Amino acid sequence: MRVFLAIMAIALLTVAAHAQGLTGAGKRGQNEQAADKQRREQKAAEAERAYKAGLEKIPNAETKQDPWADVRGATPGKSNTTKSK
Repeated sequence: MRVFLAIMAIALLTVAAHAQGLTGAGKRGQNEQAADKQRREQKAAEAERAYKAGLEKIPNAETKQDPWADVRGATPGKSNTTKSK
């Protein structure tokens, strides 16, 4: 009797596992992968467009800015400090 119950339990588990494979999940998984790939490509293209738009917003530096000009003096090359010997 124990052997019969063990065989029936194994058979039921095997049938359940086999039935799960018959749903066509493999095909559905391939479609999801294709859609996921398309979404990733679209997201990458959108990120690239946003990056290029951000680069266009950066102004070109025609003249070099000197944030320390007021401290150092307006004329470059001259020092405000005098050296005494």
